[in-house]
Amino acid sequence: MRFAFVVGDPLAMRSTHTTTHLAIAALRRGHDVGFVGADDLTLTPDNQVAAIVRRPAGVPATTEALSAAMATASEHDERLGGWDVVFIRFHPHRETWGEGAQVVDFGWRLRLGGVLVVNDPEGAQRAGGRMYVAGLPAEIRPRTLVTRAPDEVKRFLKELDAPALIKPLSERNAAANRFYVARGQVKNLNQMISVLRKGGYLVVQEYMADVAQGEKRLLLLAGEPLRAGDKVAIYRRGGDPTDVDAATSASTRRPWQLGAVEQRIADLLRPKLVADGLYFVGIDIAGDKVLEVNVHTPGGAQACAELYGLDVGDVVVRDLERRLAVRQAYRKSPGA
Repeated sequence: MRFAFVVGDPLAMRSTHTTTHLAIAALRRGHDVGFVGADDLTLTPDNQVAAIVRRPAGVPATTEALSAAMATASEHDERLGGWDVVFIRFHPHRETWGEGAQVVDFGWRLRLGGVLVVNDPEGAQRAGGRMYVAGLPAEIRPRTLVTRAPDEVKRFLKELDAPALIKPLSERNAAANRFYVARGQVKNLNQMISVLRKGGYLVVQEYMADVAQGEKRLLLLAGEPLRAGDKVAIYRRGGDPTDVDAATSASTRRPWQLGAVEQRIADLLRPKLVADGLYFVGIDIAGDKVLEVNVHTPGGAQACAELYGLDVGDVVVRDLERRLAVRQAYRKSPGA
């Protein structure tokens, strides 16, 4: 089978990236693997998606070797419509160049041609921004407001009567403008709102105290916790517990067991994720609430390998093999 990975820059791939773990798992299982840079996609006059595809030589023994091998990878001009699986491992909302969102549109055209695209491009477009969390079931998300109106922000904070975070709706350079607002705080509130409004809409979100101890990262495959035997792809990540942005630093990663809270979240999310074609997803959890759903570049394979010896890439590739076999069998069946 043929697995292509669309990334920002193949030469910038690191050994710790989940993309690298996925790719080396496919290589070890005998599949043809190629890498495509976002700059190297082309829509041809006959409406086909073409690209410069880079292939490493042989089967590198480690993720470090695979990352290093990209510098000498062979390059070929190819049509991606002939590939079995195309991973869009590219986060358009976090890229610096203005047309990043169009990369997902290339994926949409490939899906129309029968390629299995991970994740579904239309679902990824809907779920790729911070507003997606606001549409989740109320019992598993923090109370959230999205607006540009200062009066609405103040009204929400008054009704919330609890600490909150204010951040831009756009994820580009989001870390630089993220404010904690204490319960009843008035000082500097106007300045915070003014700074964020310059970039567009802003998100006001109930602050989850549990986040100071670190977020829980859980990987989902077809809406189910990703697992191999008794090993589950979940862990806690966080830095200084006194820092409200501790989880974003992810300076420490600690083992965590899948409990009733996390399983309930997965159960409530599953129908929506499956309906949106969001096959491989990472969710960040604080307490019993979902803070973020990462559908473009879900990560955590390196942490799972280090903490549990869990090979996330192998689990995903084996499941895709099964799905492709079912798809091919269906296409060959009479009346399909």
